[in-house]
This record gives sequence, C-alpha cells and structure tokens, in this order.
Amino acid sequence: MDLRFVGRESDFLVLEDSSGERYQVLIDDDVRDAIRQSQQALQSGISPRDVQARLRGGEQLEEIAADMGVTVAAIEPFAAPILDELKFVIQAALTTPVADGDHMTPLGELMERDNPGALFSAKREDNGWLVTASGRTEMMWKFDPRSKSLEAKNPAATDLMKSHASRDIVTSTIQVVDEPEQEQEPSASVHDLVEELRARRTAKPEQVRPATAKGRASLPSWDEIVLGTNQTSDSDAD
Repeated sequence: MDLRFVGRESDFLVLEDSSGERYQVLIDDDVRDAIRQSQQALQSGISPRDVQARLRGGEQLEEIAADMGVTVAAIEPFAAPILDELKFVIQAALTTPVADGDHMTPLGELMERDNPGALFSAKREDNGWLVTASGRTEMMWKFDPRSKSLEAKNPAATDLMKSHASRDIVTSTIQVVDEPEQEQEPSASVHDLVEELRARRTAKPEQVRPATAKGRASLPSWDEIVLGTNQTSDSDAD
C-alpha cells in the first residue's frame, strides 16, 4: 500500500492512500529521528533507490553505509522495505517443498537435518532470486517466489537434492524361473503323409474298379487315398 503525505494536524502526520482514505501517524521520538536521518541522508546526496538496489543485490547495510560515508541509521529508513522483502523471499524458499524420498518436505526442514545452523540470505539477479545457505557447506538455489520453484545452482545444493530425491526409494526384483520346455510331439508333414500313402499303395497292388457305364474307371474314394484301402480289398476281407 502506498501512502502520501497530506499534512500535519497537531501531533499527527496525515497520510492518504490511493483510494482517498486517510491515516494519522503520531509524531513521537522515533518518527522525529527517522525524519532527521532522512534529511541528513538527502543532504549528503544519498539516493534511496541506490541503497535499495544494493540491498537487493546482496550487500549488507553496514557495507553500504561505510561505502557512502554515513551512519547505518542514516540509510535505515530506505532499507526497511527492502529488508522486509528479503525476509519474505527467504521464508518462501524455506517453506517450498522438495523431494525427500517418497514424499515432499520443506527445504527448511531438510536443511535442519543436513546442515543445521546454516544462515540464509537472498539477492536479486537479472534472472530471478538467488537464495544462499552458509553453514558447513555453502549451497545456492535459484528461486521463483511466484511458482515456488527451486533450482540447485552449485554442486553442494545439487548433491543435497539428489541424495534426498533417491533416498528411501524401495525397488523390488522379480525372480524369473525358467520352466522346463515341454517336448512337443512332432507333427506329420505333408511329405510324410505322401510317403506313407505311397508305401501302402506299393504294399498292395492297386485294384481298379470295374468300368462304369460310360466305360471309364471310377476314381478312388478319399478313404482309399488316405487309408490305402479300396472296396475290393474290403470285400476280400469279408
């Protein structure tokens, strides 16, 4: 919410938001000190935007003040909203769930187990936020607060994510039993059938049936072809 200064009423500052609603701020010692420090900072040529950009870039408040030749108190009013923004980004990153075996766990809980006591910081880069954990080892992640996505950016962070992504994953193996092959009876081929028919026909001379009325020999039946028999041999058997 953006507020603009409207005026002063007795011991109160009157502020107004974009919708026209007004607010009153008591002018106490803290407000007087903040106004005094802001005036000193402006008189010294300090740019509030420059202070905020350097804080987002990862510099510490003390470093910026020393570089500008002013006290920390002189630039604190400009730093307050950016410090709150950095805290928000870090908290959002620590609550982002990451793979932990067969379930998901917030990054902060994972770090408490693997790198307890680590200190976290955040800085703004051209392609997003970079969150850094400084402890036994330094780990860095690229973080997108909107999509709540983390991407490891150095080997230590990559190793952490990989080790937990594969932990507690149970793999099962299935034993394959070779079943003995059943012997199959060989099936008779057409060649074998033909040879058998020839053998039967040569064993008994073929007897031709009496001619038909038209003077032609009658054709053997299917049983005679397959079994090697004919009507004459059947009658002889009788």
